[in-house]
Amino acid sequence: MTAVKVLVVEDERIIALNLKRQLESLDYKVVGLAASGTQAIRLAHDLQPDLVLMDINLDGAMDGIEAATLIHAEQGTPVVFLTAYSEDSILKRAQESLPFGYLVKPAELRELHATVQMALARHTAERELERGKERLRLALEAAEMSVWEWDSGSDQVASSGYVKAMLGWVPEPVHEPWAKFLDRVHPDDRAPIAAAMRTSLDNEGPLNFTFRTRPDAGDIRWIEVHAKAYGATASQPERVVGILQDITERRRVDEQLRQAGVVFNTTAEAIFVTDAERRIVSVNPAFTVITGYAAAEALGADVEVLIHARRHSDPFYPRLAKTEDGKWQGETYCRRKDGTVFPAWESLAVVRDTDGQVSHYVCAFSDISAMRQAEDRLNHLAHHDQLTGLPNRLLFADRMDHAIEQALRKGARCALLFLDLDDFKQVNDTLGHDAGDLLLKTVAARIKTAARASDTPARLGGDEFVVILDDIAHPEDAAVLARKLLETVAQPVLLGAETVTVKTSMGIAIYPDDGGDRHALLKAADTAMYSAKQQGRNRFCFHTGELAARASQRMRIEQGLRSALATDAMLLYYQPLVRASDRQMVAVEALLRWKHPEFGLLAPASFIDVADDTGVIAALGSWVLRQACNDMMAWQRTMGSTLRVAVNMSARQFSLNPRLVQEVREVLAASGLAPELLEIEVTEGTLQGLEQNMHLLNGLKDLGLRIAIDDFGSGHSSLAVLKHLPISRLKVASSFVREVGGKGPDAAIIQAIVNMSRTLGLTVTAEGVETAAQADLLSTIGCEELQGFLFGRPMPLEELVRSDLGRRPRA
Repeated sequence: MTAVKVLVVEDERIIALNLKRQLESLDYKVVGLAASGTQAIRLAHDLQPDLVLMDINLDGAMDGIEAATLIHAEQGTPVVFLTAYSEDSILKRAQESLPFGYLVKPAELRELHATVQMALARHTAERELERGKERLRLALEAAEMSVWEWDSGSDQVASSGYVKAMLGWVPEPVHEPWAKFLDRVHPDDRAPIAAAMRTSLDNEGPLNFTFRTRPDAGDIRWIEVHAKAYGATASQPERVVGILQDITERRRVDEQLRQAGVVFNTTAEAIFVTDAERRIVSVNPAFTVITGYAAAEALGADVEVLIHARRHSDPFYPRLAKTEDGKWQGETYCRRKDGTVFPAWESLAVVRDTDGQVSHYVCAFSDISAMRQAEDRLNHLAHHDQLTGLPNRLLFADRMDHAIEQALRKGARCALLFLDLDDFKQVNDTLGHDAGDLLLKTVAARIKTAARASDTPARLGGDEFVVILDDIAHPEDAAVLARKLLETVAQPVLLGAETVTVKTSMGIAIYPDDGGDRHALLKAADTAMYSAKQQGRNRFCFHTGELAARASQRMRIEQGLRSALATDAMLLYYQPLVRASDRQMVAVEALLRWKHPEFGLLAPASFIDVADDTGVIAALGSWVLRQACNDMMAWQRTMGSTLRVAVNMSARQFSLNPRLVQEVREVLAASGLAPELLEIEVTEGTLQGLEQNMHLLNGLKDLGLRIAIDDFGSGHSSLAVLKHLPISRLKVASSFVREVGGKGPDAAIIQAIVNMSRTLGLTVTAEGVETAAQADLLSTIGCEELQGFLFGRPMPLEELVRSDLGRRPRA
């Protein structure tokens, strides 16, 4: 047994040595002798004694009481005081330092031994008590519990440390009024707590309830209470003693488990859990719905055998277990109870135990049959025309390329037929778009029926169809199908109450004769189709060298148009309009010319259709408008007089430029030309889109412009519509003027136009006047203005200024 170590602190050397002798005779080990308080503190720190015998009255700045206080505070070592007398004030100070005993010098051996033993026993007991308290504190803290007590006598709540963390109290021991305790509780939970307390006290029974902390004190915590109520006795008031436990985290986990359970039971995805051997241990309701297996049928079964139609190889699950994250996602195929197989999207994960070993596999999967069907449907829609069901332009391109590749590999031929319905627009305009759609579907079905099984019919858009003929021996093979198509398509079609006969024009291109790729063949077939239309329609034409030359010229025209404005290749010529009464020039018509680097000076007839087809017409029209207005302002500055200018606008310009009115307003403002000096000429074709174009015509009229109908009589204008148009002039078509002096009805027709115009308040201009006799007759009929080669051909502005008409004074 280890001897008890004692430090003796005594400033009288003889007494210190005597104490040392006595202690050693009692088997205590004296580890040091100190003569001052400072020395005592140092030796106590260095020697770590089990007990200190301390003389109260020490020489020096520090007495024994102060030294004992510091030693006990720093190390917890028990101190027994030695004193030769017992003055009350000194003993009071000594008592405040919490000594473990007193000895009066000189001490007898038996008294010394008893005092030392009592001090050591008390110190051991107190130390065990503190250790017990610490163990209890740590246990309560680990369990997130607190001990609390309330008694009715003081109406105070006393609690241990952990409740401070739960309720946000200060670290010192808590003794506070019950009302203050309740103030820390959520307002909704205070009344239930008070009622539970009262019931428990009345019955002297257990008290169990849960409450929340006040929300404004920070995050809400959930506290669970378990306590016992004790009734009043002679020595004790009513009281409640128990524990509080913070269950916030437990409730959070429970809520997560509850939510997970809801998800597990309500999700549309099938979920199953297997053990490490892949035997099913749990399935959710969706698993039963999707697979058809009841839970009882699935539990215990090998999931690979039960539902996987295309089983993973045996090493799959072990390989999955060895991956870093233990997860896999992908498409697989599953089998229902009835044997049907369906595509599924699986998400599989490994679950490990605390030792890192695989304990379970969790899998969620969904039936993606509908998604796959939707993808197939979308793929079909992406490659087929929605109206007719035929392959569209995208699929046509793929099939055409494939046909060319096959022909190239075999050294064979293939053909492309390009079909365009004749007068389809007329059906659309007269019978409506629904009838037009029905006609397109009927034609598509007939083309598909007439074609061979190996052929590919397709719709490129609008009323344009193509047929790819694979592996033909001779061009005549394509002609055979073309004749069959002409006959088949021309069969009458019932569209509502109307029976319609529609015909088609076809162009045929042969690979490799007419082109080495899809683009060349399509262009060649398109060119041949246009040739068929020009030859009278309802026929087919093979592509030829002559057609290729014309197509090449058209292509060069198209390419040149795109750069003509930028290179100042466009010019404006002006043709005079004269007053019929005195042959005085009153206006000019702006006519576009193109100074082409290869073909020379071109009139609009050579390129305007191409401009319309390509959309370049909008830019050309804008340039003509600006240039004409600027030229008329230059005329005014040079000649000192005003001149009306007429500018032609096509139907395409109206459809392509919704800002037309705003653009004209801006051009007039920029040039300074008065609006009444600008006249816009439109064709009767523009009036076919009356609903779309009427607001633009009215907008132009509101600017103060004049609007004229050019080539009147060559179209099919309705007189009922004419009276509602915001026009001021009709220009009689030159086809009537040319024969006005002959025996035909042309003069009478012009007279009728003049009479109608007067009724409507319109001015009439006759164009195409080439002889004086024509001019005189037209003047007599009542045409106010005349235009034609008789008065001047179209010419540049500079030439017009120098002409007789330009120099002639005007009234």
